[in-house]
Amino acid sequence: MKTKLGCALVLSFFMIVGIGCAQKPVSESGSAEPAVQGGQSPNPSETKVDLGTMNTQAVDVYFADSQVLELEKKEQEIEYKDDSEKYKKTFEALQNNTDSELVSLWEKVELLSIQYGEGKVTLDVHIPDEAKLGTSGELLALDALTQTMFQYDEVESIDILVDGEALDSLMGHSELEHPIQRQS
Repeated sequence: MKTKLGCALVLSFFMIVGIGCAQKPVSESGSAEPAVQGGQSPNPSETKVDLGTMNTQAVDVYFADSQVLELEKKEQEIEYKDDSEKYKKTFEALQNNTDSELVSLWEKVELLSIQYGEGKVTLDVHIPDEAKLGTSGELLALDALTQTMFQYDEVESIDILVDGEALDSLMGHSELEHPIQRQS
């Protein structure tokens, strides 16, 4: 009985230590080099970890005024590695409002995925009941998203999917085009 308990404690200890070490970022673990088996020396060209360069960009993000009657533009900075992350960070900026005078219409909407290809940004979102707005709020939310995403010259269209489906309406009030095309 004592042997089983002792083994269980030792095993638990190693599992906790293993989990803790696995969650450390590369800079804290002391080495970015992978473990080498069989006594082989690692090839330096294979052990380099490309952390990528972070780009910083100021973007215009649109929020509703406190009475949800019109949109107001606010500049925010985003950091990203590549284009797909740039659009994700832009959407996150649309969700995160730091100005108490303005309202984020996308704050409670969950972003499931975002993809960019051939000039088209495809967003897959989940809209919980507490995130649903009335007709004017839905129109303002769509307008905020399109104005925010179309500031990028390379974005020609935006397709919004709700839980993976191309629905006729985002929140049940106004028609949703698939995809939404940039207006000239």
